[in-house]
Amino acid sequence: MHKLFGTDGIRGIANEYPLTVDFCPRLVEALVSKFCSSAEKKHSAIIGKDTRISGDMLEHSLAAAFCAEGIDVTLLGVVPTPAVSILTRELEASIGVMVTASHNPFYDNGIKLFNGSGSKLLDSEEAELEKIIDTNSHLSKVAIFDFGRVEHTPSLLNIYSTKIKNSLNFKGSCKIVVDCANGSFSAIAPDLLRGFGFEVISIYDSPNGVNINENCGAANPDALRKAVFRYGADIGIAFDGDGDRIVLADECGNFLDGDHILAILIQSEPSKEVVSTIMSNLGLEKYLASIGIKLHRSAVGDRYISQYMQNSNAQLGAESSGHVIVKSHASTGDGLFAALKVLEYLIKSGKICSQLRFFEPYPTVSRNLHVQNKSILQNPAIQRVIQEFEKRLGGHGRLVVRPSGTEPVIRIWMEGENATELEEMADELSLVISDFFG
Repeated sequence: MHKLFGTDGIRGIANEYPLTVDFCPRLVEALVSKFCSSAEKKHSAIIGKDTRISGDMLEHSLAAAFCAEGIDVTLLGVVPTPAVSILTRELEASIGVMVTASHNPFYDNGIKLFNGSGSKLLDSEEAELEKIIDTNSHLSKVAIFDFGRVEHTPSLLNIYSTKIKNSLNFKGSCKIVVDCANGSFSAIAPDLLRGFGFEVISIYDSPNGVNINENCGAANPDALRKAVFRYGADIGIAFDGDGDRIVLADECGNFLDGDHILAILIQSEPSKEVVSTIMSNLGLEKYLASIGIKLHRSAVGDRYISQYMQNSNAQLGAESSGHVIVKSHASTGDGLFAALKVLEYLIKSGKICSQLRFFEPYPTVSRNLHVQNKSILQNPAIQRVIQEFEKRLGGHGRLVVRPSGTEPVIRIWMEGENATELEEMADELSLVISDFFG
């Protein structure tokens, strides 16, 4: 079997393997075998989804499979990913499942998984699940009186909203544009922000199953910039489809990514160490060093940041793509909570949003090479080429070449002091790697 899990769960085209009705029972059987083997308690699972049209199909397929295994299921309906993380822990469920393809277009879907503590799975746990799926071919059967039951309780989302409200104590007074990406936050984020006293202009908040992330949201933030100008807003906030990522725009239309948000939050959440990924900008690292804060780098993906944070004293973590983790709140990225923490600092500091750029990022360039076989990166000849390009950057930049965890793509990313030189080097390296494919 091909490797199922990527950077953040399972992802692919809806109704194509492995995002099929037939596959769901096999995944559930593995999950139950791994996480529900103890007889000491009645096991349960919770399932949430974003707004894409294929969510119903996968949600109900997973629920039916859990019931056939004797597991009770709570259906949350449309919720953001961080709500699934928090509710899995709060409800003491054995497994949390989020049906989403995050920032991908509607025709994709995916499955993100959480253990009983609300944390995303370790690589070793995913490998074990894949092994079970490879080995087992039939869904377990339980006696009729042992069937699991399904309860549809979207009202449980109030637990998530209440947790956010109780964690913050400030009153807003500025104008905000909120881009909900026609996704999971469409029904709750605008009203929750209004509850803090902000004037909210909500855009892309009318999901129809096929417009999630379409020319909007954190992955397509130009719509946010235009709306900030159009409405004369003080700040713009864009979520992705499942709400675990965020991008900000200041009143001048300049974007603030996860690196900038981490620098903002450290102003009010003092810590001697924070966690980001290998993609975090060198400018952030140097800024943090200048104020006595150590930056730890993990692999790409908010679950790796979270795992690193669990084994350190870091209270904050973020990656430049917009996942922001506040350890005291949740073990996964939460776009809404991160936005509110930024807004809290903005209000209490008396600053305007354009004054929240605490460092200037080094220039970066990126290239995506669509390939049939991402494992070609393991070729020693390619590794030698990459090392040569790293030497050319010297000590004034960084190079990351990695396979995408969600797409058939090799990602090339460079940062350094001279943008023109970076562009030329990225083009050259792309051609060299492409030549290996003939």
